[in-house]
Formats: sequence, structure tokens, C-alpha cells
Amino acid sequence: MLRFRLIPVAAALLWVLPCRAESNVGFAVLDLEHGENPIVVAVWYPTDADPKPHTYGGSTQGRVSVDAEPRAEGGPFPLLVFSHGYGGSGLGAVFLFEALAARGWIVAAPDHSDRHSAVRIRTGQQADFDRIGFLRHAREISESGPEDREAYLYRIEEMESTLAGVLASERFGKRIDPERIAVGGHSFGGYTALGVCGALPGRRDKRVQATLLFSTGAAGYLYRDAELAAVDMPSMYLLGELEKEDRRGEKTMTEIAERVHGLLPAPKYFLEVKGANHFSFNNRFSDTPGARRMSGTAEQFDVIRRYSIAFLEKHVLGSREADAVLDAPDPLLTRSERTR
Repeated sequence: MLRFRLIPVAAALLWVLPCRAESNVGFAVLDLEHGENPIVVAVWYPTDADPKPHTYGGSTQGRVSVDAEPRAEGGPFPLLVFSHGYGGSGLGAVFLFEALAARGWIVAAPDHSDRHSAVRIRTGQQADFDRIGFLRHAREISESGPEDREAYLYRIEEMESTLAGVLASERFGKRIDPERIAVGGHSFGGYTALGVCGALPGRRDKRVQATLLFSTGAAGYLYRDAELAAVDMPSMYLLGELEKEDRRGEKTMTEIAERVHGLLPAPKYFLEVKGANHFSFNNRFSDTPGARRMSGTAEQFDVIRRYSIAFLEKHVLGSREADAVLDAPDPLLTRSERTR
């Protein structure tokens, strides 16, 4: 196993992603079939249409072509299905999703039907968001164990319906390569993603080739050791440096992350982002002073994006050039481990 601690290096020595012809980015919202209640899913994808400034959720700025036709050439394209954290939205990681689409990926991110949601794809910030109720239920989830998992299976089912629905959709189905699919998730979304990667008995989707995990403490208390060890695919786990200050019972969130990562089979990666907390993997969806801690900085987004894309391109697309990023130190990483 290769392990290295990071020291500052000159900006001229920083590794960047291998050059690729980048596409314009399209953005669409789909209603996908899921029992009696359709799932709202945000989709980013390559397009030839000219992009324009776009505001997501009321405050996050992007640049996309809304409802444009997907790019006709260059496909079929790889797919990432990404699950947001509890109370969040499919718009949570726009900083990553737009960049992936520009590099030829299709990204699908559903709005999960959590009990409390601060932001929704179509309607943005929720004026009636019950913050106290949200905190109470989030605490209830954090105190749960594998024996309580049935209450949260709705997320796994929504992940499965999102994957099936996008692959069957008229607009995107034929443009997706069914043999190049990854899943990912932040926080509670990491538990969700791992559910279709083999951690949940009987739910492994054989089409999924890799999993990208952002600060997913929930996976540490909702899955047993043997279940995490059954995830038979490459994984990358990113967390924030400041999570060593947050605790769940007697363990810090960093210790919980180390357990999850330690049980996942190789090849795998473990990255700690300097100055980041649990919420630094989200775009900001409020301009209030208190919301600043609920989002990452531009510098943190850059390092998260760069290593995430390199991981996906190596283990889903087979890119050898991605190793130049994955093996490189970065001053914004306080910890970086690669197990081959």
C-alpha cells in the first residue's frame, strides 16, 4: 500500500487532469417512475448547445444549456448516479457534476424522499423547512444500527429506480454505456450508494463498476463488517480534516471513516481534505452567514473534483493517464492513501 503525508509544494508542480476535449454541458430534470410517486432527477450531460449562466436552488451559480439535446457524437457516455445526504438535494455537488459532464459523462442525481428536505431540484430552498425536526431525525439516523436499516431502504429503492429510469429514458438511454457505470454519495448518500455495490445482501447491481464516497459516516453504523467487505469494486473515500473533531458516541467521524475504508476491498483510496468538514462536499444553497460552514471553498472543490474525476476515469474508463493525478501529492490533502 502506498501512503504519503502531504507537504506544501509550488503551484507549478501541482498535477492536473489529463487534457481532453471538453464538451458544453446540458442540464435537464426528469420525472422517473417509482411506484406511486415519481422521482425527480437532475441530469447533467454533454451537449453541443451553447451554455448560459444558470442558478440552481436559488443561489448556486452554474453554466449549462437547459433542456438541450444531448451530444450526438462521442457516445455512448459513462454514467454516474449520485445520492445526496439526508435533507439535501440532487443539486448538492454541482461543482463536480458540471465538470464530469464537460468531460463526457452523464450524471443523474435524484431528490430522495427524506422526511425533511432543505432544498429540492425544482423548487429550490424550502421556505417551510423544519430545521428542528431535521436535526432530531438526523440524530435518530446517527443512532441507528444495521438492525434499524429497514426504515432507510427507501433510499436504496430510489437509487435503483433512478439507474433503471435513466437507462430506459428516451432522451438518455441509448446514449449511456451500460458497461461503464459508477455510483456515489455524500453522507447518508454513501450508505445509499454502497447498498447497490454489494453491502446490502441481494441488492448488488452488476452494472456498477466503482463507487465514490464523500464523508459517509452513515455507512459506518448501518452496515456490518462482512457487508462492507462484500463490496467488490474500486472505491474512493474522501472526508474532511475537521471531522476528527466530530464524534458519534466514543468514536470520531474520522475513526468511523477509517473503519469503512479499512473493510472495503482494494483497489481503494482514502483522501482527507485540508480544512474541510462534513459539509464541505456541498455547494452552498443559502447566502446566510450560518450557511458558510455548510459548503466547501473553491480550493476544496478543486481538489475534490480533480481526484474524484481521476478515480472515475481510471476505474470506469480505464484511463492510465489518471494515475498521474492519483499518485500525486497536493497541499490541499492532509492525508492520502492508495491501496492497489
